Amino acid sequence: MTCQEFEISILNYQEHQLSPAEQKEVENHIANCAGCRTFARQLQKLDAALVAEVRVPALSAGFDQRLRARIHVAPAALSEAQRAERKRQLQAEFQTGMARIGRSSFALGSLLDHLGWPILAVIVASFAWLLTSQLTAHLSAQSLDGLAPNLLSWLVASAVFLVVAFPRQWNFIRVW
Repeated sequence: MTCQEFEISILNYQEHQLSPAEQKEVENHIANCAGCRTFARQLQKLDAALVAEVRVPALSAGFDQRLRARIHVAPAALSEAQRAERKRQLQAEFQTGMARIGRSSFALGSLLDHLGWPILAVIVASFAWLLTSQLTAHLSAQSLDGLAPNLLSWLVASAVFLVVAFPRQWNFIRVW
């Protein structure tokens, strides 16, 4: 194992969570590796400082019995009506929280869902319109000599617009 792997083992070693064979392996490594030995000492100092400074509050007498009784008394599952009421409460809390942070029910995501495709269609159509003369020249040079340049420009722009404006009709387009 590497020293980094031993660091995890050292943590488990100090928490007494290793098997006797693993404990022996960590002890041998610490004995032979100055870096891991320093790490183990630092952990011991940290644990001692935490024990000295952090006071764990004592639980009241009978806490365990009261906790176990509450666990046994608690219903195992909510009824359908309780589930529906809890869902309504959570939705109301969510709406209240959203209103509190000033976002209410208007979300940027829903705006993009509604306006994304039209905006994309306009951008692509504009781009296609700018490049129409170049596309027309290229297509005319290929095999469409019989078409008027204006007609070809409109055909290219229309095709691009249809592909962008109605993407769900085209199986080969998967933008989002």
